[in-house]
Amino acid sequence: MISGSVSKMYSDEERDFVPSNVCSNCPIVEEPRIHLVSYTKRYTDVARLIRLKFIAQVCPKLRVEALKLAINHVKTTYNIKMYEELYKALSIEVKRGARLSEAASNSVSETSPRCSTSTPENRTSHKVLPYDSYWVEDNTMEATLLLQELDAELNFKKSNSGSGYVRRILEEIGDYHVKSGNLQLAVKFYARARPYCTSSDNVINMFRNLIRVSIYMANWWHVLSYIDEAKQYASGFQNLDREVPASLSCAAGLANIGLKIYKTAAHCFLLTPFDQYDYDKIVAPQDVAYYAGLCGLATLELEMLELGCLNSETFKPFFSLSHKMWELLANFISGNVDQCVKLLHEVEGHVRLDVYLAPHVDALYGKIMARIQDRRHNSGILKEQSSSTLLSEVEVNAKDTNYYTENDV
Repeated sequence: MISGSVSKMYSDEERDFVPSNVCSNCPIVEEPRIHLVSYTKRYTDVARLIRLKFIAQVCPKLRVEALKLAINHVKTTYNIKMYEELYKALSIEVKRGARLSEAASNSVSETSPRCSTSTPENRTSHKVLPYDSYWVEDNTMEATLLLQELDAELNFKKSNSGSGYVRRILEEIGDYHVKSGNLQLAVKFYARARPYCTSSDNVINMFRNLIRVSIYMANWWHVLSYIDEAKQYASGFQNLDREVPASLSCAAGLANIGLKIYKTAAHCFLLTPFDQYDYDKIVAPQDVAYYAGLCGLATLELEMLELGCLNSETFKPFFSLSHKMWELLANFISGNVDQCVKLLHEVEGHVRLDVYLAPHVDALYGKIMARIQDRRHNSGILKEQSSSTLLSEVEVNAKDTNYYTENDV
């Protein structure tokens, strides 16, 4: 850890809100370095909710805003359980803010009664938002009816239609369970589509669905297993043999980060082609630069960092979206270690809010700082050697000068 802007203090209410698919011991971020609305627009569906929930967990300054954005987004799904969880967390946070504001106002009133700011207008921002019971009832009914329709259609298609129709209904039911928050059932229905796939594209799409939901659940071994199966299947098709491994390399990188295999993660991310990148719903291109950059700085040799990161034509576009990460790598390679430390400090408030990277920031920063110290130490040795060599040359030249002077005399 570089900065002192984080701590590991949680209240009981905050611990109750810790999502099950992320690290519950990530430190609190006191100085966020993101614009929350712009940041969350990069992601869609469940990925946006996961990130907003995590930010609400670890960042007090952004907690209320993150919860409000999450509540607005969850209303586009059938996930009533998450809506109630988010609403409860927001109510707790708003009430806590109101108590703190009132205590501050009372403190000011006691010290300077005439300067009191405890007015009703000042307290309006601390009102608890109304619980949307109409949406809950309407959404519950709509979700129930939709599932009944899908089940009935599935039974009908199995008896009266071809495989293609059955596969599409199974995928729709899987999508329904994702929107409902029941990811285990979503995996089950996506997997059931395999016997009904009528083309290689259908099979690859099935694997991508399984990988996507497994990422949501942070089941990293399952992610790698599905990736291996997809690659093995694709190897039998000339048009898929190269395309599929490249398209799944970002997912493989995420899984390896989750499993703390940072060097393999760096290689996976660096194999991700920018012009074919399609995991942006889960991981924005800017994120890929941070993931590859930090994992690479922690584990890869200088030559690989230079060739695979800075000079890679396929990966350069990712760094164009994250200039600080580019600067960090360039300074590390050139040996400007003091600037590296400064840049690591500057990006810390950003990377600690990334749900997939945050649990590993301390480990990665520790490895990077150790490498920086080694570079600084080696640089010092080289300077000492250079100075001693120069001094020896000066002494030799001085002796030669004395020799010729004495002979001249």
